[in-house]
Amino acid sequence: MNAQLPADVDAEQQILGSLMVRPDLIVPISNIIHKEDFFLQHHRILFETIEMLSRTESTEIEPLRLVQYFSDRKQLESAGGAAYIMRLVDQAIAPSNATYHAQRVHNLAIRRSLIEKLNELGKEAQEPQENEGTFLKHVEEELLRITNRASTHGIQSIDHYKQDFVDYIAKLVDAKGGMTGTPTRFEQFDTLTSGLRGGELLILAARPGMGKSTFAMNMATNIAVHQNRPVMIYSLEMSKLELILRILSAEAQINHSDLKRGHIPANKQGPIKEAIARIFAAPIYIDDSGTLDIWDCISRTRKLDIELKKKGYPPGLVVIDYLQLMSDTESRKFGRQNEVAAVSRSLKQLAMKTELPILALSQMNRSVEQRRGDSARPQLSDLRESGAIEQDADMVLFIHREQFADPDSPEALENRGRAEIIVAKHRNGPQGSFKVAYRPEIFRFDNLEVGDGY
Repeated sequence: MNAQLPADVDAEQQILGSLMVRPDLIVPISNIIHKEDFFLQHHRILFETIEMLSRTESTEIEPLRLVQYFSDRKQLESAGGAAYIMRLVDQAIAPSNATYHAQRVHNLAIRRSLIEKLNELGKEAQEPQENEGTFLKHVEEELLRITNRASTHGIQSIDHYKQDFVDYIAKLVDAKGGMTGTPTRFEQFDTLTSGLRGGELLILAARPGMGKSTFAMNMATNIAVHQNRPVMIYSLEMSKLELILRILSAEAQINHSDLKRGHIPANKQGPIKEAIARIFAAPIYIDDSGTLDIWDCISRTRKLDIELKKKGYPPGLVVIDYLQLMSDTESRKFGRQNEVAAVSRSLKQLAMKTELPILALSQMNRSVEQRRGDSARPQLSDLRESGAIEQDADMVLFIHREQFADPDSPEALENRGRAEIIVAKHRNGPQGSFKVAYRPEIFRFDNLEVGDGY
């Protein structure tokens, strides 16, 4: 079986010989590969020993020193023998290429792991399974753990990121002070944040009935329908049909209750048909499973993201409605707070690996509902299981609508149909707040007109 597994013994020899010629390569090489990545057992022993001696000894790791080390411990034959170790140095042709060889060895190790795991899963698949869904989830998780190894690059010299940084600066310069991320069409939000950036985790929180889902869906629709950027929506409370109906209500600007009852005025039929055409032509992807494990979310998001990138789509947005309904079976046994923390951290890691912005809706503690006046404004400590969520989030947004004892008072009338969006945390920019128009009957937030409290 081993003879059929992909391997490059010559590359492994080049790495080991280069490390003895150029000890300064140990750190960058160790960031790429581990001893398990080597195909031959004596190469694993040699690499592990070179790493260990480089940490514990101040002298260079010469081949003669290695021979003495193994000989003293009666391990020389298991490391390949004296002649073999001495020959590795002579065969090191171009030590400067050692990192290239290391990447190749690492990639081949991943392929071997995949082959071995697929063989193992193939045998399991031939056996009866108590729950097919659980087995398929196990298959996805096992393969995801292996493929995740390919995206881990470890610590690198700053020079490694030079070209990426030059490209990033060029993009900022080209923007000429304008939008550098994906615009949401909420003008004051885009001005404050320069749009949504890949790799960021955004948390949107509010008390019940404030319009969390509406604001998130409006943002998603603006990105997918009006910019043709793909949006993935994980809806854990709402069915796909109700979700689409709300999107239609907002896009066609028709009362949601009328739509549900089938009361469509003649003058609205044309706009509805046009809105339907726009919505169903947009790259919107919906998962309304109702229950969602974090591993399922990671797997589905990564697979769809790969497909969309192959089709040439630019990055869009991932929406999760909402975070506390997600689960993580592995961390659940350590308590609810640890489970939410694990989900939050995994979402941040997913955003970074896919280079997509992720907007996760979040519950708030009930204590905020007992406060009045200025103290009723939401704050970071109001996030439920707030510690981990606040720490992982690049941006935390709150929706706030003032509640008045007298709904007919001048102040209440002035604020009717408005909501405040509060950017309470912004890791990469300023905090702030702004007012938007809110029409709950059509599930729609809009920019306020200039001069109308804008």
